[in-house]
Amino acid sequence: MAETIKKAAFKVTRMGQLVGTMAAERLGVPFGIVDLSLAPTPAVGDSVGRILEEIGVERVGTHGTTAALFLLNDAVKKGGMMACSHVGGLSGSFIPVSEDIGMIEAAGMGAIGLDKLEAMTAICSVGLDMIALPGSTSAETLAAIIADEAAIGVMNHKTTAVRLIPVPGKEVGDEVEFGGLLGRAPILATSRFGSSDFVARGGHIPAPVHAFKN
Repeated sequence: MAETIKKAAFKVTRMGQLVGTMAAERLGVPFGIVDLSLAPTPAVGDSVGRILEEIGVERVGTHGTTAALFLLNDAVKKGGMMACSHVGGLSGSFIPVSEDIGMIEAAGMGAIGLDKLEAMTAICSVGLDMIALPGSTSAETLAAIIADEAAIGVMNHKTTAVRLIPVPGKEVGDEVEFGGLLGRAPILATSRFGSSDFVARGGHIPAPVHAFKN
């Protein structure tokens, strides 16, 4: 499976380098980089979630999903770096819920939720992305989710970001339609336990000690 992905990534990246070089020559500007990122759309055939299911998990979100995502990213990067010496950008897999038909369906049937999505962000290019939440979600809960994602980014020396969308009038089990490439998303549940005391303490995520870690 990894070899198949690496070969495909090699071909796509080599073509990207060719197109980029030609475009740079015609525009009279230096050629920059090729970003290896896998960015899904809501269209059938453009799903990162579906790739993970092809790797072997029955439905994205089940046990093994994070490992499958790591194997996908690793193979894409290895194949792409063989094809182009100017690789840059985020260069990994995006896992936006509303913009990926496989993720939309998995979230709708309860196969994946916030906890698993958070675990996957330790492997993917960004963070908790395009996730619809109940409109009643408190500011403290949102802050705590963002703090969790910030901690993953700081500890792993990686880019993380959060696109959480509290939808007024919507509750868990409902769905919201964003349209176009933004797609649609089931409303996901947050924990029923609060984080207000933790958030009220203020402060920031500190720089970790990386020379002494387990």
